[in-house]
Amino acid sequence: MTEYDRRRSERKDHTAPTALMLAAGSLEGETVNASTHGLLIRATGRISVVVKIDGKEYRGRLVRAEPMVDGGTYYALDLDDPFQV
Repeated sequence: MTEYDRRRSERKDHTAPTALMLAAGSLEGETVNASTHGLLIRATGRISVVVKIDGKEYRGRLVRAEPMVDGGTYYALDLDDPFQV
């Protein structure tokens, strides 16, 4: 099964200013590996977020963070309510 096959709905291009806020809290887990400048941690729980986009707020959770070559980061979110594209 490809990553696309696991998606619940079709993706469409949508560019808009967006604010991503993390909810307070903490996760418990264990370190998987370590280096001088980083850690890989496996944890249970969820990182809850609130997203403001197109004048509306959406609640959800972070499912993936992926660094980009230019120094930015892609954040994949699973939203509680549908986003109208």
